[in-house]
Amino acid sequence: MDSIKICALGGLDESGRDCYVVEINDDIFVLDYGASLPDKTLPGIDFLIPNNDYLIKNKHRIKGYIMTHGHDENMAGLKYVYDQAPAPIYCTETTKAIMEWESKLYHIKPKFLFVTVKPTSEVYIGSVRFRFFQTMHNICESIGVAIETDRGWIIYSSDFIVDYTVSNPGYIFDINSLIKRGNKDDTLILLCESKGANRPGYCSPKHRLTALIKDYFNDEKRIFISCFWENFYRLEEIARLCHEHKKKVYVYDEYARNLLSDILSLPFCPFNKNDFISPEDLLRVRKQDMVVLMLGYGEELYEKISLLAKGQNPDKRITLDSDDIFISAALPMLSLETVATHSIDDLYRTGCTVEWVTNKKIVSMHAREDDIRALLTLLKPKYYFPVRGTYVNLLANARLAISTGLGLNPMNVFVLDNGMQVVFDEAPRPRVIPNEVNQINIAPLLVDGRGITSIEEDTMEERKKLSEDGVVVVASTVSLKEKTIVSGPDTQMRGFVYVKEAEPLIKSITNIYIDEITTALNMGETNFEKVKLAICDRAKKYIKRENGREPLILPIVIIVD
Repeated sequence: MDSIKICALGGLDESGRDCYVVEINDDIFVLDYGASLPDKTLPGIDFLIPNNDYLIKNKHRIKGYIMTHGHDENMAGLKYVYDQAPAPIYCTETTKAIMEWESKLYHIKPKFLFVTVKPTSEVYIGSVRFRFFQTMHNICESIGVAIETDRGWIIYSSDFIVDYTVSNPGYIFDINSLIKRGNKDDTLILLCESKGANRPGYCSPKHRLTALIKDYFNDEKRIFISCFWENFYRLEEIARLCHEHKKKVYVYDEYARNLLSDILSLPFCPFNKNDFISPEDLLRVRKQDMVVLMLGYGEELYEKISLLAKGQNPDKRITLDSDDIFISAALPMLSLETVATHSIDDLYRTGCTVEWVTNKKIVSMHAREDDIRALLTLLKPKYYFPVRGTYVNLLANARLAISTGLGLNPMNVFVLDNGMQVVFDEAPRPRVIPNEVNQINIAPLLVDGRGITSIEEDTMEERKKLSEDGVVVVASTVSLKEKTIVSGPDTQMRGFVYVKEAEPLIKSITNIYIDEITTALNMGETNFEKVKLAICDRAKKYIKRENGREPLILPIVIIVD
């Protein structure tokens, strides 16, 4: 019988960074390769992506990458590592277009080899049969994956909800293709998403925006709408309302205009060229006939909103006033709630009408208890592997599966950590292999503006101090011949102390700097690295004693001869 191993390189006990490795005999198949956003402990980092050491080591065995849909948490990490372990990428046209657009946006040029598939289709990858089935999610042409083995089917749901009322073929949950899986109808193991597993009921219809905002389109006012660009379902609702009320769309900035121009050719793009107002025609269209669409990703979208509210946006032709309506339709993740709240506060200060679509009014499109229960009842898996979620979500998903009465119990439901393997071999039951030290490296790779970066621990500590306690910079120009300071010192502080409290601190820190530099010059010292360390030590102790803060101290010495 087939020898099978399944493990996660990311996606367990975390939000995002999804990557699941399925090994069948000697072949490796990678399901998703996503990214996640950093928390405040990683200043200066843009994304975290799965570690690819294991894939590089076994790259000769990789038969394909399967990208289930075009969300960053599912596919955004692959562009950074693809050339180190290349293999064909199986995905839909929509996912392919988004991956190419993001690579262009971040100035990365991986040599992608795409094999585009229909959302519901069947292909052989190597000698293994794959059945893709379309799922209902907030981006069109999302797919789940069923992999045939002689032990039964391995099924990965990816993101889905159960909704039978959808008319757009790009979002239909194709249940029929799940039922008709060929001659082998047994589900060996189901990998099911967990993000909404601790929430009761079905997701649908609580995921829809239209009912919450449609009345605003009857007002004779200009409407602003903010939305994450990855949420195509939300964009479709906005486009439909604009069409019904004969309103034109002005795309807020060049970033979003470039994105929309690249996706207009996709089969299920909700907009067409005639829907948009060009930048040249902005002032020629009546405000009441206009919807201003703001798109972005993560924190950058809320920063755009705050700049607009404060009148600091680049395009001064667009200003918010009391006659406008602003609809914030971007649901923040937990790590973004603070910055999102600040942006809404800034909006209220403008006097405009604000509709803040919160998690209490609308839900994200992830399977909830009844969605998951429906999938379990349909597939009746022998084994169950909750994936995609924090530990509380994974555990809720496992408990839900055990409660269904389908024969699932703590012995055949696996709640694992990244790097642990579920192994089906000659043993009568599958084994769970713990991830011993260095067996499978799961430490996330850090990505900043330069790409994958290797940052020393002391550098990260400096960044943390900079973000929390600010920085003090002291600079001067010295002459070794004259043994004196010929210019400066100039002392600057950022993010450290209020201006009214700064003068006595600046004076004292400057005096410490002068004392150390002058002493070194009088002694004929030319190694100013030692002098800088002495300045840092004295200044830190002084500041700590005075106000308890520990800013980053940067002494600079410029030698003129």
